[in-house]
Amino acid sequence: MITARDGIKLACHQYLPIQNSLPEKSSGVNTPARVMFLHGGSFNSRRYANIAKACVKQGFEVVLCDLRGHGDSQGPRGTCNYVGQLEDDIADTIEWFENHQPLPLILGGHSSGSVVCLRYIEKHGQDSLAGCYFIAPAISNTLEPLRFDEPGSKRSFLMNYWRKKPTFNPAPESALKHIPKMNNVKFLAALVLPFLRHKTVMSFPGSAKMAELEGRVLDYSFNMMASVSIPKYSKAFRLITVPTLLVCGENDEILHPSFLPTVAQWHLAPTTDKQVNMLPRLNHMSVLGGATRVLPQWLAQRWDPVEIEIVKAEVEVEVVNAEMEQVA
Repeated sequence: MITARDGIKLACHQYLPIQNSLPEKSSGVNTPARVMFLHGGSFNSRRYANIAKACVKQGFEVVLCDLRGHGDSQGPRGTCNYVGQLEDDIADTIEWFENHQPLPLILGGHSSGSVVCLRYIEKHGQDSLAGCYFIAPAISNTLEPLRFDEPGSKRSFLMNYWRKKPTFNPAPESALKHIPKMNNVKFLAALVLPFLRHKTVMSFPGSAKMAELEGRVLDYSFNMMASVSIPKYSKAFRLITVPTLLVCGENDEILHPSFLPTVAQWHLAPTTDKQVNMLPRLNHMSVLGGATRVLPQWLAQRWDPVEIEIVKAEVEVEVVNAEMEQVA
């Protein structure tokens, strides 16, 4: 548990490569980098253990973070004290790990966890980062990234661009069952009256019974919803100069298939080391299966774990030789 600046305890589940669990003689052996992962909306770190294990096999340390009000972290479920508190929590978490064992840090996440990463970069900069990754970033509170049109999108388009929307592509039922629903009346009330900003304004689809078993949070307050949203996403992407990975499934229910290639071409600097992976036949959640392959490969290509594995092998030989000498 890590203590945030307001005293709340934040849960971080740390996965260590094999070499970090070797005897004291190998204490000088380090992983090439630390990968910090932020979970998607309503979920917690439990769902992402397979990605962590895949990265650990490549020799990387992985930290799965439970956002406040989620999973094993403290705090009222589905809310936070102010908009932007999640970025401050990430800053506190990064500082804690840096103070205990400094390592190159690669920060990212899935769905709204990617958005929190982007908000962190916008607020705190990227001096502490060696790289970042975005898996199906749920940038859904602005029109450009969306695959389907929401019921009020015609009005929103008119207000933003002063002309009628030329096409309207409503979401099919298969997509609607995965998309959270906004209570516009409660949202507007919270927008005007700050004391209502801890009240529920958005709900995720799902069974309350299953959510309890999975540790999911189905209701978000105004503060939490705004903390996992980023209307000016292009401004944040333009700040990035570290190696960047963008991953999405071609059947994602939220993002338009052309969105991430557009981000890479128009919003990330030409000199930035960037990679876009559009994974066939995968949607917003099944993309996690593809990410267990793509993310470790991308990491290994940029923070070479081969040398670390050679050192690990040499250490293991030394340990075996020492044991044989003791037996003799």
